[in-house]
Amino acid sequence: MTTLPHHVPASPAARSEESQAHDNYVLATRVVHRAETLLAAAEGLPTVLTHIERAFAVALSVTAKSTWAEIRTARDHLDAAQDQLFLAGHLR
Repeated sequence: MTTLPHHVPASPAARSEESQAHDNYVLATRVVHRAETLLAAAEGLPTVLTHIERAFAVALSVTAKSTWAEIRTARDHLDAAQDQLFLAGHLR
């Protein structure tokens, strides 16, 4: 009986890095989308705009090797912006 050659999978470390890079891209894209959504309601509120700008800056600086803590920083800025929009009555 002959044995067929089996595909040798990439090392777990390589797959992990690819997965992290993909996850970072998806998370950064979600941050940008949410920031764009909040931006529409933030007109005339400089503190809200500052949080949104910081979230954009963090999202645009994300790389394949970025940590989830960096993404969390962007989300924290968006949470603060959203809270201020609620307090100002711009969101329901």
